[in-house]
Amino acid sequence: MTTSARTGPKWTQDQAIAYEAALEAINDVIAGYSEQIAMEQQRPTQSASRIEWLEMRTDQATAIMDSLNVTDTDNVRQVLTEYSAIVRARDAAEAVRIAA
Repeated sequence: MTTSARTGPKWTQDQAIAYEAALEAINDVIAGYSEQIAMEQQRPTQSASRIEWLEMRTDQATAIMDSLNVTDTDNVRQVLTEYSAIVRARDAAEAVRIAA
């Protein structure tokens, strides 16, 4: 006798979309920090503490990305909210800088 087990994803399409958006936001933040590190390293007088802080933030973002679980809806939503806000703030500051 065979039992037909239900096959298919263990998460919903909405969960998958939110998860991918959260990963994208985290990657965007990491890219921004990496750019800031490179800019700081090119300065004649580098701020070692600023580079260290940016590297710490990059490590934190990477750890969050690695621990994120597609089925943990609340955590994915929180990460998406927080990291999207970081991206929006960075983009707004850049727009102000360019306009000045």
